[in-house]
Amino acid sequence: MTRKLEEEFNLPHMEDMKDDAPVSNTPSVQTVEDALTVSEKINKALAEVKGMEHHDSEMDDIAKQAVESYEQLMSLGMNMTDMAAGQVFNNASNMLKIALEAKDSKVNRKLKQVDLMLKKARLDHLNNKNGDGSQEVTANVLDRNELLKLLSTKDENKDE
Repeated sequence: MTRKLEEEFNLPHMEDMKDDAPVSNTPSVQTVEDALTVSEKINKALAEVKGMEHHDSEMDDIAKQAVESYEQLMSLGMNMTDMAAGQVFNNASNMLKIALEAKDSKVNRKLKQVDLMLKKARLDHLNNKNGDGSQEVTANVLDRNELLKLLSTKDENKDE
């Protein structure tokens, strides 16, 4: 690196940098691999949900059409007088907003689906008393007289 570039960008001299350990702003390989495995797990889980692809393709189409309309409106606005161009540019910015909302809708739907899946998994975990996924249910068969005796003893215990 030349001295002028170092001075222009306020960087330390190369001789000073050789002594220091390399400074890295990039994430570690393990962090990236962890993020990719989480992403793959989410994509596999969302693959089981029906209807997501249809929504994604619709939102992609809407975003594509909105960007194309934006480009056409910008081209048109550049060829108009300044007075008339303001309204055209305003509509062009609305097209970009629509494209952004369409892409955002895809992400929000996926996040909402993941949130629902996590809530379901949590409920399943809380409801799962046995390790094998089944719950024990015990039923007592009582006749009318036994039931009345049981209820009366409970009422007497409450009064005391």
